[in-house]
Amino acid sequence: MIRHTLPVLLATCLALPASAFAADSCDDVAASLATMVSADQAIRKRIDFLDQQSPAQQKLFGHMALVDRTNTERLKAIVARCGWPVKEKFGEKAAGDAWLLAQHADQDVPFQKQALVLIEAAAKARGERVDRNFAYLYDRVATAEKRLQRYGTQLHSPSGESCALEFKPMEAREQVEARRAELNLPPLDAYRRLVLEMYHCPAAGSADSHYPQG
Repeated sequence: MIRHTLPVLLATCLALPASAFAADSCDDVAASLATMVSADQAIRKRIDFLDQQSPAQQKLFGHMALVDRTNTERLKAIVARCGWPVKEKFGEKAAGDAWLLAQHADQDVPFQKQALVLIEAAAKARGERVDRNFAYLYDRVATAEKRLQRYGTQLHSPSGESCALEFKPMEAREQVEARRAELNLPPLDAYRRLVLEMYHCPAAGSADSHYPQG
């Protein structure tokens, strides 16, 4: 199903200019974000993490980069016109969609930092603490800037082998584990196993039911 719908989703995502997302009305923000996330997820579901160097997979990575750049520009236009898509105004799903698109805006770290500030401000305005989405984006920005991550959400493969995953540098492990527990994130070892399972690595073992989004 994904194989047949991907071209349609990509065409829909890439067809409209970014300026179309800066129209006077903000009524269509939730629908626009949903369309963008559909393209984001459709192409990521096609990625084979165990065959990343094949020509077909490299082509998919190229498509993914194009979708991410396009989505980032459109999200920036939405934020400039309508503010950050907070759940009180646009709904829970729209807020989550906006976060996911910002999480994948790796080519524009300054915008990711802006999104991080806006997400934290929205939580503060509601009288709430930051949630796991904030944690993922915080670590994404921190690792991009060669800083220590605080929540242990970002892994990499120094050897280049997809299943040889290690945590990117982070603060003291006991502090990271404590922060994860506060946000109801699984312990680091369970999280790593879950990522390995997501990559379809052999003998990854069982893990907590939380799905990694970093």
